[in-house]
Amino acid sequence: MKKMEWNKEIEDLYTKITDLTPEGFRASVKPMLREAAEKTAILRNSGFVSRNDLLSALFQITPKAFQPTVVADLKTIGIDTDRYIKLSAIRKEFARTWDEVGGAWAPGVYHFTMFLTDRCNQKCIHCAAELMGNRPEFSTEQWIQIIENVEQTLRKRGRRGCYIWFGGEPTLRKDLKELIKYCGEKGYYQAVSTNGMLFDEELAKLCAEVKMHHVFISYDSVYPERAAKIRGVPKAYEAAEKAIKLALKYGHLVICTATVQEENFDELEEIKKKLDSYGAIPYFRAVIKQRTAEKNWDDIGLSYDKYRQFYDFKFKHVVDAIRKGEGSFLNKVYTYDMVPFMECPRNDKERTALEWGVGCQACRSVSGIDVNGDFFPCDYPSKLTLGNVLKQNFDEIMESEMFKAIRDRKVKGKCSTCHHLELCGGGCRVHAENETGDFLAALPFCWHKDDHTH
Repeated sequence: MKKMEWNKEIEDLYTKITDLTPEGFRASVKPMLREAAEKTAILRNSGFVSRNDLLSALFQITPKAFQPTVVADLKTIGIDTDRYIKLSAIRKEFARTWDEVGGAWAPGVYHFTMFLTDRCNQKCIHCAAELMGNRPEFSTEQWIQIIENVEQTLRKRGRRGCYIWFGGEPTLRKDLKELIKYCGEKGYYQAVSTNGMLFDEELAKLCAEVKMHHVFISYDSVYPERAAKIRGVPKAYEAAEKAIKLALKYGHLVICTATVQEENFDELEEIKKKLDSYGAIPYFRAVIKQRTAEKNWDDIGLSYDKYRQFYDFKFKHVVDAIRKGEGSFLNKVYTYDMVPFMECPRNDKERTALEWGVGCQACRSVSGIDVNGDFFPCDYPSKLTLGNVLKQNFDEIMESEMFKAIRDRKVKGKCSTCHHLELCGGGCRVHAENETGDFLAALPFCWHKDDHTH
């Protein structure tokens, strides 16, 4: 089994718990508890064992006849056991196999951001939806029609889709649960992306019942006051924290998305450390200069130097993990949208660990479907659309010349001849479009000099 990270606090708690075990059983209980806690963490797709993992695992391995003794022992070290007994039962009920957890990230699965609504209960300073107003929304039946159009086209090509409920804030849609149930009954991959304010126990449980693949929760700061400023509402931090804990309680793979901007640039390491401590996966993405973010760019936009520092930060954590022998499925999330021209892989092992999800994935493994059915090449909204999936067969869009040009990375300018193009893909295409007006233009933020070989 892959060696997991155990921070000192969790290691100390593990020691306290096993020291309470009668000496005659201790030698067998210690490895059993460690293995069960790591297995629980792995099923959440985490590289870290959390307090919840450890304590829920304890009750998984403890026979019912001995649980009253364990409860009494844990009370002597100040642990509320009721919660962890219930948590252990919940995790057992909703446990999934590794194949189920990893399925939607397999090569060939195409992820679609489904912009269900423009409505939102927050007012983020970097938001892409705020300036759109409240455009008319499709019915449940129309979204199902879109899903089937996309899914059946992909199936004919030996692929599958993953449908990410997005907005605005998707939990404001009264039929969100119906859409979730539909995909669950069909066995389709799906995820939800939420700010957490309306992510309650009922929704968390439903998502677990239908084996939702993963849950995205927005998390932009470890400081409540700063989170409130970024998200435009009080208690934004508390809402995100509550949602993270609820999602983890029901065994979800939780990915916390942090939009990196001037406002939170000084706390990237703190955000990563905090999310690691929860047992959630941090996913950092640079703010894109569009819509509300463009309006606030002087205050929140990243400078050329900070854009480079951000990717150095992101790349460092991935490469360090790989070089410590921890290159795994997790790197697919960490590297996703990664621009790798800062440092080349040193060998085939590093390259293999990095190459999934690296660089621009528009028209390859991610795209977006707008509230009116328009098809975005990327999961971010763009000025460029390639058709409408309510009005056209998705196969027609996939066979269009522009779709193929984006998929095949037919970028222009210095990116077109760069020896990093195969991995980098020319960097973020939506960034390039917003800066130049051309979706296929060279990325203006690139600092790489194409004057050497590797």
